[in-house]
Amino acid sequence: MGGLRDIAKRGSVRPVLRVLEASLAVIIGMIAFSIAAQSSGPVGPLSVSVRLFPAADGQTTLAFPPFGRVAADTHRGPLSATVSLDEVDIAKIRALAGDPPLSEGEFDRWADELRSAVAKAAVSGLVAALAASAALAWMTTRSWRTTMAAIMAVIMLTGGALAMSALTFDEGAFREPAFEGALTYAPAAFSLVQQKVTDITSLQEEVGSLAEDLAAYYGSAQSVAPGGTLPGTYRVLHVSDLHLDPVGMQLAIDLAEAYDVALVVDTGDISYFGTQEEGALAAAQMTGRPYVFIPGNHESALVLESLAANPNVSVLDGETTTTASGLTLLGLGDPLGTSSEYEPDDEASVRKGRDAARVTRGEDLDIVAVHSQAMGRPFAGRATVVLSGHTHAPLLEMVDGTVFLNAGTTGGVHFSDLTSDPHVPHSAAILYFSVADPGRLVAVDQIEVYGKTQQSSIRRTVVDEAFVQGE
Repeated sequence: MGGLRDIAKRGSVRPVLRVLEASLAVIIGMIAFSIAAQSSGPVGPLSVSVRLFPAADGQTTLAFPPFGRVAADTHRGPLSATVSLDEVDIAKIRALAGDPPLSEGEFDRWADELRSAVAKAAVSGLVAALAASAALAWMTTRSWRTTMAAIMAVIMLTGGALAMSALTFDEGAFREPAFEGALTYAPAAFSLVQQKVTDITSLQEEVGSLAEDLAAYYGSAQSVAPGGTLPGTYRVLHVSDLHLDPVGMQLAIDLAEAYDVALVVDTGDISYFGTQEEGALAAAQMTGRPYVFIPGNHESALVLESLAANPNVSVLDGETTTTASGLTLLGLGDPLGTSSEYEPDDEASVRKGRDAARVTRGEDLDIVAVHSQAMGRPFAGRATVVLSGHTHAPLLEMVDGTVFLNAGTTGGVHFSDLTSDPHVPHSAAILYFSVADPGRLVAVDQIEVYGKTQQSSIRRTVVDEAFVQGE
């Protein structure tokens, strides 16, 4: 560099050299801006990181690791921004969920916090750019004039880019964003949720009317079942795998009312993520009739705690109870029913069923209620009926004189699905028991409701022909 400076002193190269040195200092300053223009901080219940960097597209990107990104062309100017979600404060989220609806002022405060994070990143980048360009310009030229020129160029470039971005920013651009990563599926998910939310009210009304019609027809004298109303019986409603589906919850409530059931047996997975809030919501929706709940693999200790707080609910996992109607009922929850895990372990379920069958050997059991049907297999020939769910597929079969009944899924298709086809019906079952002989199973009605097509089906299986014939 010293040799070039000597040559410049002897000719006209010196002005050109100063421009090149100042330009290099500006370039280094912009690189420093890209590295240093970052900040992090809280935005409401979230912790976010903000990064600004030179770019030609004027884009804002919202990053949600590891799920992907959402990007939109929000402004003009040679500057882009990335806002990354670093952490979610679950305690704050829960506190917000328990409070009244958030005020507009609260949202404004969060917006101010985000603007402060962006401003902090901009200031950090600008200071770094000025320091880097000034240092390089002075080291290479030892000229105050060239150094000041480099500083002014950096201020004009970065300051102008920041000002243009702020003045032209349009948050409405996120109405048509671009998705990357797993979030590519987000439009389909949003569309399905919007469709389901729009349909919920009408579906709940249809389900309620349908439950009344089913009960009125299949409980009447002109029923296809011999014996018509099956006098001398009481009814038990079997539901499973509700997954907090609002239409399924309404169906369970309406069936319990329409059939005037003496007991509801739920074989698990009433929640989806196992949070305490899900448990509290489910408990609040419970029918006022006696409700026996068997934990599924989607449950957790928090969900069970919320359910048990409802005085009408009995949570059974390895216990035997005698109902007010005189039924002896053993409940066996999924091995994961009190954990934070939910991936099913079939081998553990089978072992738990075998152990329970060995412990209860010699006991008279009317109902064995389990989450996974495999858990109930050891009770073939020992119980009147084994109730289960988990597979979301209705089933009724007789094994060694024991009725194995799977309610399917009373929750039908729930919000986690990205597509609503093929359609899974909301399903449940009604069991008829003898009043005089409480453990004597007379018949089973299997009910399926297809909300999308507004159709339903019911299939009655008579288990005890002698009772129906009045013998």
